[in-house]
Amino acid sequence: MGELLGPLVLFAAAVTLTPGPNVVLVTASAANFGLRRTIPQMLGITFGFGTMVMATGLGLAGVVQAEPRLHLLLKYAGAAYLLYLAWRIARADPASASARSRPIGFVEAMLFTWMN
Repeated sequence: MGELLGPLVLFAAAVTLTPGPNVVLVTASAANFGLRRTIPQMLGITFGFGTMVMATGLGLAGVVQAEPRLHLLLKYAGAAYLLYLAWRIARADPASASARSRPIGFVEAMLFTWMN
């Protein structure tokens, strides 16, 4: 178990200490909606990241490596989702790009963290 602690700590530090999309999203949300309305988003990101680190520490990567079909499924599902997003962006109406009336919530932020 000790040999896995180093990579886990490095992963957690790299993902935590670098300003990524979550930091930009929270900053923009707080600027647009205020800190109080952005708290569920911050909690969702924190919970999502914590569960991701726990899953990594508990060996989820080993399960994916041990089952090649699961790895293949995840690759194709990810590629299909990216194509879907690209299609939605390409076909979006410029008028629908108006500002949101609310910040993203707990579950949306958690899922955003996992997708990121």
